[in-house]
Amino acid sequence: MDEDQFFKEKTDSNIFKQVIYKYLPFWPLFVITVSISMFVAFVDLRSQVPIYVASAQGLLKDPQRNGGDSKVLDALNIFGEKKIVDNEIVVLRSPDLMKEVVKQLDLYSSVYNKGNVRTEELYGSNSPVKFVALDKDNFNFYGTYFFEVDWKKNVVHIDDKIVPFDSTVVLGKNVFRLAMNHDYNPNVTGKNYYVQFTSLEGAAGSIVGGLKISPYSYSSTILNLSLETTVPEKGKDILNKLLEVYNVDGVQDKNEIAEKTLNFIDDRLEIVEAQLDSVERNISKFQSKNSAVDLGTQATAYFTKVTDLDKQNSIVDLQLESLNDISNYIESKGKKPGTVPSLLLLTDPTLAGLLDKLYTAETQAEALQSVTGESNDATILANQEVEKIKKDIRENMSNIKQNLMAVKNQVNSQMAANDYLLQKVPEQQRVFLDISRQQVIKNNIYTYLLQQKEETAISYASTTPDLKVIESPTAYGPVRPIGKNFYLAGFVIGLLTGAFLVLLKEIFSRKVLFRSEVESKIDIPILGELVQVNAKDPIVIMEGKRTVIAEQFRSIRTNLAFMGLNEKRNTLMITSSVSGEGKSFVAINLAISFTLTGKKVALMEMDLRKPKLSKILKVKKTPGISSHLAGKASIDDIIKETEIPGLYVISAGPIPPNPTELIQREEFASLMEE
Repeated sequence: MDEDQFFKEKTDSNIFKQVIYKYLPFWPLFVITVSISMFVAFVDLRSQVPIYVASAQGLLKDPQRNGGDSKVLDALNIFGEKKIVDNEIVVLRSPDLMKEVVKQLDLYSSVYNKGNVRTEELYGSNSPVKFVALDKDNFNFYGTYFFEVDWKKNVVHIDDKIVPFDSTVVLGKNVFRLAMNHDYNPNVTGKNYYVQFTSLEGAAGSIVGGLKISPYSYSSTILNLSLETTVPEKGKDILNKLLEVYNVDGVQDKNEIAEKTLNFIDDRLEIVEAQLDSVERNISKFQSKNSAVDLGTQATAYFTKVTDLDKQNSIVDLQLESLNDISNYIESKGKKPGTVPSLLLLTDPTLAGLLDKLYTAETQAEALQSVTGESNDATILANQEVEKIKKDIRENMSNIKQNLMAVKNQVNSQMAANDYLLQKVPEQQRVFLDISRQQVIKNNIYTYLLQQKEETAISYASTTPDLKVIESPTAYGPVRPIGKNFYLAGFVIGLLTGAFLVLLKEIFSRKVLFRSEVESKIDIPILGELVQVNAKDPIVIMEGKRTVIAEQFRSIRTNLAFMGLNEKRNTLMITSSVSGEGKSFVAINLAISFTLTGKKVALMEMDLRKPKLSKILKVKKTPGISSHLAGKASIDDIIKETEIPGLYVISAGPIPPNPTELIQREEFASLMEE
C-alpha cells in the first residue's frame, strides 16, 4: 500500500465514527450536561399538573324507530322526524346546559392545596370542605380565600373569621354553607388550602372549552363525549350530570308541549260540549212539540252527505285556528326557547322541518350570544338566520292557509249544491234535519277531540329521554405530561448542550482539539492518535499489555510498516515544536513496540539540552553523544543496554555549551551511518 492509498483510507470513515471520535474525549462534560438537564426535566415534570380524560358514550334515539312512541308524539316532536347529531352536539355544549351542571355540582367553588412545587385541586372525597352557595341562581362572584381547618375544635379559619363546621359564612356579600367532609383524614397537616370562586358563566365556559363531542361514525347517532380535567373523579361527575341534565331538559320540553296540547284540547272540548248539549236540548224540544221521528229517504240522503262535509269543514276550522296559534308564536315568542304550539292538527312536513330549523337556529344564536355578546358578528349572523327562517315559515303558513281556505270554499260549495234536497222535504222535517245535523257534527268533533286527548295523554305518560347512556363515564390518564417525553427531551437537550459547549471551546480555543483540524491543514497522512494518560510510569506498552494506549502504539507501528519503514529505511526521528509535548514518551514506547516484534532498536537521546530518556530507562547519561562528537568516547562506549530486551539507548552525555554546532559536525553523520 502506497502513501496516497493509506491517506485515502484514513479519511474515508463514516460520519457516525467522525462524530464519536470528535466528542468521545469530552464524555465527562456530556455526563454533567445530561445530568443537569435530566434534573431540570424532573423538576419541570413535578411542577406540571397532570391532565386526565373522562369519557362516555351515548346513543341518540331515532323517533322513527322508536316503536314505543305513538304517532302523536311524532307530531309533537319539535326536533322534526329525526334527531340531527350536529344539533344535539350544539345543545350538549350549550352554556345554559353547562350552567345547570355547575349549579348542581357546585363547581363555581374549587378547593386547592398550594404546594412547594405545584398546586393540586381537591375534589370530592379528597377535599376537606365544599363551599355551597345558598343563592345559586344569582351567583356572580370572583375571589380567592386561604383557609385552615382545625379538626380538633371543629372550626374553619377563613377571611379572619372562625366558622363552625357545616355552618354558613359570608364571603364577598355571598352566603356559603361549609359542607365538611367528615371522612377526610384529620391527621393531614402542612396543607396550604385555598378556595377559588368563579361565576356560573365562567365555570361553565371553562368546562365547555375542554369538552369534546363527536359522532362515533359519519352515519351513526352514537356520541363520544370526552372531557380533559385535572381530577378524574370530577370529570366523571361532570359527564354524568351533563347527560342527566340533557335528558331532563329534553323530557321537560316534550312534556310542556304535550301539556299545551292537552290544554288546547280541553278548551275546545268545553266549547263543543256546551254546543252539543244545546243542540240535544233543541232536538228534544222539537220532537216533543212536533212529534217528529222519521225523516224519510230524501232527508236521510241529504243528512249523510252534508254531515261528512260539515265534519271536513270543522276540521279545516281547527287547522286554521292552529295556524293562528303558530303565527302568534312566531311573531311574539314565549319566554322559553324551543317551546312551540301544538302541531297535532297540522300534518305539513315542510312546516315541521322549518320549525325544526328555527329551533336549531335559535339554540345556536342563544349559545353564541351567551359566549360572545349581542354585538358580535357571529351572533348578528345567527339572529339574521333566525329571521330568515321565520320569513320562510310565514310564507309556508300563508300557502297552507290558502290551501285550507280553498278546501273550505269547496266544501261550502258542495254543501250549497245539496241544499236542493231540503226543498223537497216538508218544513217540519227540514227543521228537524237541520237540528239533527248540528248534533251529529258536534258529536263527531267531540269524539275526535276525545280520541286525540287520549293519545296525547298516552304520549305524555310514555315520554322517554332522547339520549341513552351506553358507556358510563370513565377516566384514564394522565395524557399529559408524559414522563418519558420530558426525560427524553432532557437527555437530548443535555447532549446538545454538551455538543454546543464543545463547539464553543473549539471556536475560541487556540489548541488543536481534533484530528480533523490537522487533516484540513496538511496533506501528510496521520499515522495514529494517542489518548492522554495520567500515569506515573511513562512506559505504557509491554509484552502482554492490552490497554487502549498500548494498542494505539501497536497501530502506529503497523502503519509505519505500511508507510515504508523496513530493513533499509530504518531510521525515525521524533520531534516537536516545544518541550513538554511528549517526544520522550512517544519515542520510548514506540521503540518498545518494535522490540516486541523481535527487532533490536537503538534509541538515541538527541535532546542534548534537556535529556530525559536516560533517566526514564535507568541508564548512565555519560558518556554519550556529546562525548563522542567531542572525540572523548567511542561508539561502543556510548551504546548502553536497557532492562528491556532488544532496546539500547545512546545517551546524550554531558550537556554541551554548543549542541547545535556539535550536531553539524561530520562525526554526527558517521555516527548515524554506524
